[in-house]
Amino acid sequence: MDRRHFIAASASGIVATQLACELPLANACELLQSDIPNGKNALLKLVTADPLVLETPSSLLAASRVTPSSALFVRNHHGAKQLSDMNPRPMEGDLDIVGLVDKPIRYPISELSKLPLTEVEMVLQCSGNNRAQFSKLSPIKGTKWDNGGVGNVRFAGVRISELVKAIGLNVRNEAKYLTAEGADQPEKPDQMDYEKSVPWDVALARGLLVTKLNGEALPALHGGPLRFVIPGYYGNVQVKWLTRLRFEARETNNFFQLPDYRTPKRLIAPGEAVEYTFDNSDPNFDMKINSRIFAPIDGASIVANQMVRVQGVAWNDGAAALTAVELSRDMGQTWVATELATSAGPFAFREWSTQMQFERGEHSLWVRAVDAHGRTQPLDGGLFWNQGGYGWNGIEKISLKAVVG
Repeated sequence: MDRRHFIAASASGIVATQLACELPLANACELLQSDIPNGKNALLKLVTADPLVLETPSSLLAASRVTPSSALFVRNHHGAKQLSDMNPRPMEGDLDIVGLVDKPIRYPISELSKLPLTEVEMVLQCSGNNRAQFSKLSPIKGTKWDNGGVGNVRFAGVRISELVKAIGLNVRNEAKYLTAEGADQPEKPDQMDYEKSVPWDVALARGLLVTKLNGEALPALHGGPLRFVIPGYYGNVQVKWLTRLRFEARETNNFFQLPDYRTPKRLIAPGEAVEYTFDNSDPNFDMKINSRIFAPIDGASIVANQMVRVQGVAWNDGAAALTAVELSRDMGQTWVATELATSAGPFAFREWSTQMQFERGEHSLWVRAVDAHGRTQPLDGGLFWNQGGYGWNGIEKISLKAVVG
């Protein structure tokens, strides 16, 4: 199937926004909640309309461990505005498999329904989530994320290893990377198509060709009919509208692989610019350990000297089990362990909770997670400032006011 015809979908609801954003006083277009596509929760925050970026407020994340499709954040790149609806796309077209294989294959997407389906509950998170925290130290260009570029979903699809076995694909030994291409197209002559390379051994071990989201056919807005997914990796790797897989000896030199979506291997000062190379930087692959407080909410007033239920979630890249989520109310001098809920899987949100009392007055409550590899969140997340604003995982801090009931 021709890649450009693949995205010839309805653009209703986006055209008006596009026109409005071309007007002289178009800076208000980011605030037009009416531009949120049908099927999406009206409480989502519209960050930008073109490309479409929607952020999930904490209230929706806190409502259930699995984030409903209607409440899930959206991060689109160029050429994707026509895929703006929550309707599924027919399982039509082909997946091209090329590169360092014995022979190229054009595999009908519809044939995936004949292979075993695997479901994984996992955190989906933009690597720029919480970029606003980095921007406080030095301004950063890019999507103005607060902390709503994250969700916890159930993706279901065919394991890449299962497809390789089913079609008898012979991958050459020199193939070290698998590059995924999406169907979205650049809108300007100087832009590159969107594609991402990942280590072939990782893709073989846990990669999925996803066709379902939370038990339903994958909506177009979230990559339907087919999405490339690596559980434990940041969202930039989870390529939407998958059309081609390339087996290669080296990772792509595409803009979205280098210099975009990378962080320096050394610590840099806020505002310092680095000219990235493959050697001096790391790709935004494995998610850093992180945690959130969902209740009480930041700025809440609570009753002094009465038990308050404090709860939230934690997550990491799935490489090691989460062993503790700890709270501090003395600015990190001492920490108290919370109770961890049963794990829903290594890549999913891990819920936690505890009961606490607060004396009358103002309080600051901090949270951090710890895993079996000894990884935890830094007290000063700004230590890892980078010019893209990627990978924030500093401890979360909320303010509370305890008053007489």
